[in-house]
Amino acid sequence: MSVFLNTFLPDTDPSSKLQVVDRGLNKQSAEASASPYKLIEEEDIRALLKPRMPFSHKGTYGHALIIAGEIRTMGAAMLSAKGCLYGGAGLTTLSIPESGLTALNSTLPEVMFLERKQLIKMKSLKKYNAVAIGPGIGKLLDGMAVLEGLFTLKRPIIADADALGLLAEHQDLLYHLPKDSILTPHLKEFDGLFGKHKNWWERLQTARMEAKKLGAVIVLKNQFTFIIDQQGDVMINQTGNPAMAQGGMGDVLTGLTAAYVAQGYSAKAAAILACFFHGKAGDELATHSINVTASQVAQEIPKTVKRFLDFKSED
Repeated sequence: MSVFLNTFLPDTDPSSKLQVVDRGLNKQSAEASASPYKLIEEEDIRALLKPRMPFSHKGTYGHALIIAGEIRTMGAAMLSAKGCLYGGAGLTTLSIPESGLTALNSTLPEVMFLERKQLIKMKSLKKYNAVAIGPGIGKLLDGMAVLEGLFTLKRPIIADADALGLLAEHQDLLYHLPKDSILTPHLKEFDGLFGKHKNWWERLQTARMEAKKLGAVIVLKNQFTFIIDQQGDVMINQTGNPAMAQGGMGDVLTGLTAAYVAQGYSAKAAAILACFFHGKAGDELATHSINVTASQVAQEIPKTVKRFLDFKSED
């Protein structure tokens, strides 16, 4: 039975009604019978996910740097770091204002600290396997300076929240985004980056065009999250639910995405896995809770992945 794109859109547009969605990610858009719209299924996740192997160590699973938080928004930084930590990165370093160090040490003792002034030493940042920036950093000039510095390294970044706001205000910088970066906007952030849209069909067409132009992965967040790759293909994530409609969920997703990039996954695979397991953890929590917090979702992720792998091994 055919699945149509408008099933996954929160508003209906006539142009989307006849767009067929392929089940699974195997068909390539270059194939005559393939649709650019693809539904992520559990078999796809099983094919992508790599188990943790004997004799591996923290260095095996990469080192992620998260640049987040300001004096009044330290919670966003902690949630991002929590998403990365529970996502399985071998090492997680958080760059926050020094005023947040007590909170970091008391709540996430496994996470390391990098002073903000160390960010100007850009060459030293090359040691990180993944760099995420944005949650709670505000729109101050130092945030802009850090973004510009990161771009000079020509290394992919994960940009969310306030980093997207800075890019929206400096469009010239947006189009110097390092290739294979990941942008994770919600509806308003997307429109801030790429202009106002009348409906989700229009947003998807813009996202397809911009992802190809930027050579980046765009994660357009909603209940059904759309992951648009560098070729303009749209992967539709089905996990997630209204119980997750609370603040901080995007911060956790940013950290989780960084964890998968740090572990060596491609930008596209990291975005797919992060969206799937972020939503799947929320789905499992929602079976016994009417609403769930971002912290609960982060802490549930390792259990969700383990159950998923155990089910795979039973097949």
